[in-house]
Amino acid sequence: MFSILLSAALTCVVSLSLGQAALRLCGFRRWSWIAPAVGISVAMLISVAAIHAPGRCATVAVVLGGLTLLAIVWCWRDPAHRPPLPDLAAAAPVAVMVLVPYLAAGRGGIPGVSINNDWSMHLLWAESVLSTQTASVTPLPLDYPIGPHAMAAVLAKGLGVGIESSFTGWAMALPVLNAWTALALVRDTRWPNRMFAATVIGMPFLIAAFYGEGSFKEVLLAGILLALVGFLMEDRSIKAKGRWVPFALLVGGVLSIYSIAGLPWPILIGGAWLVIATTVCALRVGIRDLLAAFRSELSAVAIAFLVLLISVVPQIPRLAHFISLRASVNGTGIEATDLGNLVGPLPGWEAFGIWNNPDFRLPSSPAFTGGMWTAFALGLVVLGTFWTVRKGRWVLPLAAAVSLFIWVVSGHSQSPYVTAKALVIASPLLLALAVLPLVEREAFRPPWGLIAPVLALMLFCAVGWSDLRALRISSVGPTVHAEELRSLREKIDAQPTLFLGNDDFIEWELAGVPVVAPVLQNVERMPIPPEKTWVSGQPLDFDAVSPEVLNFNRWVVTPRDPTASAPPPQLHLVRQTPSYSLWRRAGTVEERSILGEGDMPGAVLHCGGRQGHRLVAAGGVAAIRARPAVIPGVSVPPEQIVSVQLSLPPGRWELGAQYFSPLPVEVSGAGIQTTLPANLERLGPRWRVGVITIDGKKPASLSFHVDGTLLSPSTAAAQLTQLVATPARSTERVVPMRRACGRYVDWYRSARQ
Repeated sequence: MFSILLSAALTCVVSLSLGQAALRLCGFRRWSWIAPAVGISVAMLISVAAIHAPGRCATVAVVLGGLTLLAIVWCWRDPAHRPPLPDLAAAAPVAVMVLVPYLAAGRGGIPGVSINNDWSMHLLWAESVLSTQTASVTPLPLDYPIGPHAMAAVLAKGLGVGIESSFTGWAMALPVLNAWTALALVRDTRWPNRMFAATVIGMPFLIAAFYGEGSFKEVLLAGILLALVGFLMEDRSIKAKGRWVPFALLVGGVLSIYSIAGLPWPILIGGAWLVIATTVCALRVGIRDLLAAFRSELSAVAIAFLVLLISVVPQIPRLAHFISLRASVNGTGIEATDLGNLVGPLPGWEAFGIWNNPDFRLPSSPAFTGGMWTAFALGLVVLGTFWTVRKGRWVLPLAAAVSLFIWVVSGHSQSPYVTAKALVIASPLLLALAVLPLVEREAFRPPWGLIAPVLALMLFCAVGWSDLRALRISSVGPTVHAEELRSLREKIDAQPTLFLGNDDFIEWELAGVPVVAPVLQNVERMPIPPEKTWVSGQPLDFDAVSPEVLNFNRWVVTPRDPTASAPPPQLHLVRQTPSYSLWRRAGTVEERSILGEGDMPGAVLHCGGRQGHRLVAAGGVAAIRARPAVIPGVSVPPEQIVSVQLSLPPGRWELGAQYFSPLPVEVSGAGIQTTLPANLERLGPRWRVGVITIDGKKPASLSFHVDGTLLSPSTAAAQLTQLVATPARSTERVVPMRRACGRYVDWYRSARQ
């Protein structure tokens, strides 16, 4: 967890310092809270060069670190360019809330696992930026924006931490940066109210929910748009030639995270602002002065465009491929029927920052209470719209209206998955309208001043409570299995490898290794014998693949399932970790057949039937073994103990379990006391629990306990779907086919084979 927090802190420092240094170079005379968004855009634009630069991430890490140190020294020497320390503390509530998923899980880890496994792809791409060996096996996509991945890779290289820690820390910093950026919209305000504004604008419900599920692009794009609005609201008296460069850098940040698909927001917001500002200017000073003003801006705009062009040069091929490869599919590459991880379209009411269901994908519950809170927020948004327009700050309601327009248009042309992203991006702008009339000093004049603080506190508490509930149920994927698999990479040495599990992250966990799997992302990727009748949630073993697949691969990685089918003799066990076995193929695997065994390692050969009679008549041999015993699974809520009776004959038994648990599971009884690590992978593999002893003198039972944390929700229950016991030290014997009748058969080989 320390490496995650270190990465988050460094991301904040880099963004604040580089952003303000860039603004100072552009002619800003004092600190501006658009600096965090400008800074992270600059950092991403620099980091993308790691793909092409000699020395790759190491070189860029040195450059980025050196620029950050220079920016800190340059800006901190001038008090006008230092961030106000009390305002830095205004983001404290958001900084605490971003930790809630990890506090609830009691560990660091990968955000959103089991809810949104897109991180398997993002981590792999970041690893490809970091490692040329990984890139040789998994090249970067031609059309996908990789600004976040490049910056995470540079952070990992500079700090000497794993890519999962640097990327998670980078994503953790985004809501905090958004909270600081929100202060660019706030003017004459006392400190407690600045904290209210930073929290409500920086982390409304949808931002918290998407952050909790591991979505980072929408969170960052929302912050960049806040900065863009703040820039357009800045004092236009700056006459430096670089006065439009911050706008260009923010657009560069948009391209780095959203590619061409992100341009509608800055283009439409900037275009609408230009139309209105031009109209107002023409009415105020006349056409002649307006044309003179345009001419005076041309050089500054040209400089900004040139900076944008130069800054995105490394990404131009990627942007071109995005257009050519995705333009034919809604301009995004996502089909209109794609729901992603949603259950349906999101209601627009969620954008108002308050939702009384912790799961953003589900309706408000109870509906009446949710409706009342939505009406409360909606009323404040309407009030804020009139208030900002009357104060001449019409850019904010204009940007909110444009964002809602994009959401509406998206709802008619894009999938609900894409439309939901547009709603997330609009939410902070709507909340800014809601909170500004309540927190600025002018709002505290009587009689409005008597009620504004109460409404501000109500909004702050309602948004904060909605956030907290969403973040508590956010999943954090453990890294125990990832660390074990990574320990095998050096031994495998980039040779073809077969993985017999159901892990969406396996290509990242074995990054740099050409790995294949019968099932990936819960989709069957190679033929599985019909005798296995594979369905989602079913384990895989050596019987699930053909000899051709085994002979193509040098190595095989399997979960340590004590019930699994025996390996072919040509596979030699080389190494074991607590959860996995690594096998090396030392010869040509011969063909063998199986009965209709389904999700078990074998089946009983009934020789009285037509199939059994035919097999005996054909001759050959069969491998027989002890039949495993299946024990029904249980659900174990946090802080409870659930016991299972064991109806097993006396003796020692190897126990395996299929389970899914956000928290570690303590197992005790029958001579065993162990703890299963948290596991959020897809159901399928049976994991080794240990050896239990049944003495036959008294009923035996196993007890399961999940030790929750202070913030663990009641939904964080362990689901043990199946327990399977196999006699310990039982051996598999190969016998003539006729002697296998009525026995439990793992595999057989006919005389012809």
